[in-house]
Amino acid sequence: MPSLHAAVPAADDEFTPGALGGGELERAAAVLRERGSVRLGRLGGRGDVLGTAGQLMSPLWQHRDADPDGLTVIRDTGRHEGRPGFAGLGRGDLAPHTECAQLLHPPRLLLLACARTADAGGESLLVDGRAVLAELADSHPAALEALSAPRAAYFGGADGHFAPVLESLPHGRWRLRLRQDSLARFSQEADAHLPALRRAVERNTTRLLLAGGQGLVLDNHRVLHGRTSFVGERLLLRALGQPDPRLALEPGFPAPWSRPSPADAEVAEVAVGRG
Repeated sequence: MPSLHAAVPAADDEFTPGALGGGELERAAAVLRERGSVRLGRLGGRGDVLGTAGQLMSPLWQHRDADPDGLTVIRDTGRHEGRPGFAGLGRGDLAPHTECAQLLHPPRLLLLACARTADAGGESLLVDGRAVLAELADSHPAALEALSAPRAAYFGGADGHFAPVLESLPHGRWRLRLRQDSLARFSQEADAHLPALRRAVERNTTRLLLAGGQGLVLDNHRVLHGRTSFVGERLLLRALGQPDPRLALEPGFPAPWSRPSPADAEVAEVAVGRG
């Protein structure tokens, strides 16, 4: 079951492109800091997605598969099924992961916008790393120790690198990095604790079926994302980038045993009350 502070804010906490441009950016930023994600609505097309990404990201990040404007079309291409690193361009299950985990510095923000729904399936899977950290710290401290070692995992191919799965940062903050395919290999110590990690990920997975015109902005250093298999012509638009300074995102996310700032705590109380 998802935790109380699941990775999906309440449905009535949706932000529209007009609202973000009309003074709601500060509140959206507080929700993002508290929950690790922001829900979007009334996205009318590619222009709205680009405009919203421009409000939240500075600059946009050019992915390998992106179009010249920086957006990537996520759909079944018919050419990528089964290829390591290209599962998102098929129609099969996609395990929760960090976008671009193989890079030294993965992009901080990920925007996903639904342009066309599937005929069946295609639910988004979201996992709050803060809840995973809480479960491991509480029930599997040895797993947390092994998974936070500097060389706990190797992500990527020949140009990849070693990194912790859960990285301890200064000031009581953490960063999550994970992928669950053949481009992730783990140290002997970390490998022994993968069952505990996978159980924590599964228990804290939230499912969300995006309708056309709906979207999500995720803190890619905190929230894992994935997808269930689907039938039909599902199509999403994706933007990646670094957070605009106005969002005031500190590195990583606060440990579950940390106290939020008064402003963010107030936003959290309002969001829980609405849910």
